[in-house]
Amino acid sequence: MEKTQEIDIDAIRGEMNRILESRTFRPAQSQRDFLRYAVQEALAGRADQMKEYRIGTEALGRDASFDPRLDPIVRTQARKLRARLEKYYADEGLDSPLRIGFPKGSYVPSFLPPDAPRPQDPTINPVEHTPPRPRSRFRPIYLLPAAVVVLLAWVAISRLGGGLFGDNASIAVLPFVNLSEGEDSEFLSDGLTEELIDSLAQVPGLQIVARTSAFRFKGKNVDARDAGQKLNVRNVLVGSVRKSGDRLRITVQLNNTSNGEQLWSGSYDRPASDARAIQWEISRAVTNALGVRRPHALLAQSVAPHRPNPGAYQDYLRGKYFWNKLTRDGLRTAIEYFDKSIAQDPSFAPAYIALADSYVIAPQVSAAPPPTVLSKIRAAAAKALDLDPGLGEAHFDLAVCAEHEFDWPTAEREFQQGLKLSPGSAIGHLWYSKFLALTGRKSEVLTHRTVAAELDPVSPYAVQAVAGYHSVMGNYDQAIAQFRSALALDPGFGFAHQGLGVAYILKGMPAEGITELQTANKLMEGPRRMALLGWGYGVVGQKAEARRVLDTLLNDTTAPAIAIAQVYIGLGEADEAFAWIEKAIDQRDLDVTLLWDSPYQPLRSDPRFAAALHRMKLTAKQ
Repeated sequence: MEKTQEIDIDAIRGEMNRILESRTFRPAQSQRDFLRYAVQEALAGRADQMKEYRIGTEALGRDASFDPRLDPIVRTQARKLRARLEKYYADEGLDSPLRIGFPKGSYVPSFLPPDAPRPQDPTINPVEHTPPRPRSRFRPIYLLPAAVVVLLAWVAISRLGGGLFGDNASIAVLPFVNLSEGEDSEFLSDGLTEELIDSLAQVPGLQIVARTSAFRFKGKNVDARDAGQKLNVRNVLVGSVRKSGDRLRITVQLNNTSNGEQLWSGSYDRPASDARAIQWEISRAVTNALGVRRPHALLAQSVAPHRPNPGAYQDYLRGKYFWNKLTRDGLRTAIEYFDKSIAQDPSFAPAYIALADSYVIAPQVSAAPPPTVLSKIRAAAAKALDLDPGLGEAHFDLAVCAEHEFDWPTAEREFQQGLKLSPGSAIGHLWYSKFLALTGRKSEVLTHRTVAAELDPVSPYAVQAVAGYHSVMGNYDQAIAQFRSALALDPGFGFAHQGLGVAYILKGMPAEGITELQTANKLMEGPRRMALLGWGYGVVGQKAEARRVLDTLLNDTTAPAIAIAQVYIGLGEADEAFAWIEKAIDQRDLDVTLLWDSPYQPLRSDPRFAAALHRMKLTAKQ
C-alpha cells in the first residue's frame, strides 16, 4: 500500500463525509459505521490490523465474545457496503473527485481517481458514462485486479436492478384474464399467474415484481407503460386463460414498458393436463426474449420439470387460490386441497411447499398454537427438498420452525440458504427481517425490508414494514409518512392503521393514535389486533377502556398470552405483564419481540427482562 502522505488526506475525509451524509447512506447506520471506521483506520496507517474481530467489536457493536466464525456480521455488512457504494457512485456521487471502494475479499478501502478504468463485459448492455475528465492528482492506495473490478461491476449492476442482463431484466407478470366459464374457474388464471411469478423469481439477476403488487392490477385494463411506471419495471407480461372441457387455451404477450413495443407473444392450445408444462415453456420464452443468460444448472434442463398428475395440479392451484384469502376458512380449505394434491401425486414438490407455508401462517390466521404445527411444517418442507433441493421457499419454512424453537443459528443458516436460492422472494426478505428483529439486530432490518419493498413496490404490507422500522428506531415523522403511503395504496389495510396508531402515540399524539388503533381493530379481527388497542388505551391514560379490552381477552380461550401481556404493559402492571410473557414464551409465540417492538421499552430495565431473554436464548447485546 502506498504511503498515506502521498494522498490528499483532507480530500479523502471530505469524500467520506459526503458519502455518510448522502441519501443513499443515511438509512444504513451499520454501513456508515463500517465505512467511517475503515477509512479512519486506513488513514491512520492501521490497515494491516483491519481484521473481522476488530471491525465487529470496534465498529459494529459486538461484544468481546464475538466470534467471526459463528457470526457473519462483518462479511454481511462488507458485502452490503460494497453494493451501496456502487449505488452511490452511480447517482449522487457521479461527479465525485475520487471514489472510495472495498475490493472483494478485503476490508481495506481503496481510494481511486474518478477516471479509473471500469472494464465491461461485452454481454452486458452498455452503461452510460460521463465524458472523460482530466486525470486526478490522487493516487490509489490499493489497485484492484481486473477480475475483481469486473466482479464488483456485476454486483453493482445487479443491485441496481439490471443484473447481468442490463435494464431490460425487470418484469411484472400481471394477473391473467380469466375467460373460462364457471364460477370456480378463477383459480386457474390466478394460479398460473402466480406460478409464472415464482418460476421467474428463480432466475438470478431477473428482477420480478412480487405477487402482492402484481395482483393489485387484477381486473383492471392497464396500459403496459402505466403499469411499468407504477411497478418500476421495463417489461410486463400479460395474458388470458380459457378452459373449455379438457382443453386449455393460453395467450401471452411480453411488452416493453418504455416504448410499448411487443417483445414476444405466444399462444398455447393444449390439453388441460399440460398446464404446468405450458407455464414452464412461457417462463423459458420470456427469459430468452429478455436476453437472460440462465446459469448452468438451468441451462442443463432440456425438458420441463416434473409434470404432475392433472388433478393434482388443479387441486394445487385451487389451494393457492384459497390460501391467498388469508382467512381462517380460506386456510382450512387450502390445506384440504394441498392434501388432495399430494395424495394424487406424492412427487409434486410445490404442493408440499404450499402445505408447509399454510402451517407457517396458521398461528397468525387461525390461532393454531405453534407447537402443534412445527412437525407438520418440518415434514412438508423436508419432503419438498427431497424432491427438489433448489426450492428456497422450503428453507424459509424450516427457518421459521427453528425460530419457534429458539434455535437462532439454525434459523439464520436456513434463511441465508433460502435467499441464496430465491433472492427475488419478497416474503423471504420480510421473514428474514423479522428474524433480525427478534434477535435484536436492528441495524440490518431496514436492508431486507427495503429489498422487499423494491420487489413488491405497490404492496402496502411491504411499505408498512419499512414504516415499522422507522417507528421502532424513533424516526416517527418518517414512520408516519411511510404508513400514510401504505394507506394511499390501500385505505383499508389494517396493519398500516395499527402501525400508524402506535407511531402517533409514541410521538405524543394520543387522540390520533387511538383513532387509528380503533380503525385497525375494526378492520382486522382477532385478539392480537385488539391487544394493541388495549395497550394504547393504557398508555394514553384511558384505563377503563384498557380494562374492558383486557377482560375480553382474559375471557377468550383462544387469546395468545402475549396479547394479554401487551395490555398489562400499557396499564403499567409489570408483574402481570412478565407473568403472561412467560406463558407466551412457553407457547413459542414469535410475537414475543422483546428486543424489537417499542411497547416493551418500559420493561427493559427490569431484571426479569434479561431472564425472559435468556429463556429465549437471547441476550440484550445481540
